[in-house]
Amino acid sequence: MDLAGLPATEQKALLASGRASCRELLAACRTRAGLTEPVVNAIPTVDWEAAEALAGRLDDDTMLMEGAPLRGLVTAHKDLFDTAGMRTTYGSPVFADHVPAADTPLVAHLRRCGLVSVGKTNTPEFGKGSHTFNPVHGLTRNPWNPHLSAGGSSGGAAVALACGSVSVACGSDLGGSLRNPASFNGVVGFRPTSGSISHDVVQDPRIRMPMSGPMGRTVADMAVLLGAMTDVEVSATPVAGKPRVAFSPDLGDLPLDPEVRLATQRAADVLADAGWDIVEAYPDLSGADLCFEDLRGLSMALTSADLADDERVKATARYEIGLGLALGADRLSEAAAAEDRLRDNWDRFFAVGRFDMFLSATSQVPPFPVGLEWISEIDGVRLDHYTHWMRSCSRITVPGGPSMSLPAGFTANGLPIGIQLSGPQGHDHSLISLAAAAEEVFGPCPPPDLGALAVLDLSSLPPGPLG
Repeated sequence: MDLAGLPATEQKALLASGRASCRELLAACRTRAGLTEPVVNAIPTVDWEAAEALAGRLDDDTMLMEGAPLRGLVTAHKDLFDTAGMRTTYGSPVFADHVPAADTPLVAHLRRCGLVSVGKTNTPEFGKGSHTFNPVHGLTRNPWNPHLSAGGSSGGAAVALACGSVSVACGSDLGGSLRNPASFNGVVGFRPTSGSISHDVVQDPRIRMPMSGPMGRTVADMAVLLGAMTDVEVSATPVAGKPRVAFSPDLGDLPLDPEVRLATQRAADVLADAGWDIVEAYPDLSGADLCFEDLRGLSMALTSADLADDERVKATARYEIGLGLALGADRLSEAAAAEDRLRDNWDRFFAVGRFDMFLSATSQVPPFPVGLEWISEIDGVRLDHYTHWMRSCSRITVPGGPSMSLPAGFTANGLPIGIQLSGPQGHDHSLISLAAAAEEVFGPCPPPDLGALAVLDLSSLPPGPLG
């Protein structure tokens, strides 16, 4: 039995019934990591010995963490999350030797839920940019094609999942950091309704967009982790009936790579053929781009003002800090008002149109060459900022509702493409049931060819942006 290749829901059932042990699952995940990590570099910081010790205690003492919802499943924590006693760098040379004394609240909670953590997943420096590379841990590569980006900023988490090195993984999302890498790697990434994860640390009441969220290889796997994160059981039972879905691949005006546009349209057509009511419509998101940029800058200024002139920090991150520091009271007031207006518009769109969900492209491009720092042109349209190629996600962030990337197709070269499913604020569970129904229509996403990774000549791979 290939334990590491099974969905987390099946792993969980095997552990609970005694047909598999925590040691056996961990060993299977470690074997997967041994095959793939030399190429993909998804989990650069590991402590397998500590994980083995915990798995052993769970096997030897059935009363230990009895009833914990994730007991024995394997994970690794994003390198933006403080993890007690384990090097946590945020991908920055400023924190290259940082070892926190305490867990961040979410990590502490997930420990209590019974997860066996093996280490830290890679992320861009301070999570900035949807391409996972940094000067501390280097580049994370896409397991479908190691010449290409894994996305980000939860890129290491998505790759570890795709490779079977972990059962489930949590990440964080501001402008698409759960959704974009999920699309690039053929897994499910879910951004919950803003403010719904009680274990998230709130920096300032004006900052409502950054969110933690779950990732899984299937909708059901993701739902199991979300249930543990929120202490509320989440059903992944497919919705009955024929949903009414608003559809716009490009949110009305965004440039899309032709293969992304084609795959998103095909996904909508497949759902229509299955009886879903697909209606071309999109919500009013005017002003979302500026609102997102201003509040993102404020968030960086609140947490990292002392790094604004530190040349050890990458230029794009310093730009964000500087932007936040330069914002005046009027500009911040306008951003907050725009966020409130967009939240109202978003929920009204679903109510007036009687839409169950909104379908759009997750990422505006498929996985791109690792040597690029960011995408500067899409389908002939020039982009002048490192985040503008992610607006298909960042615009959806601002209204605050739940959204996810669901695997739904492939490019001509066999690269996964995700579609973005979104819903009104607070309707997370309904969106998950809709996604489960869509997953039934599309069928399961196959894994990448891990055997090819295991025999790859590493010298044949191109370097990332840092050389």
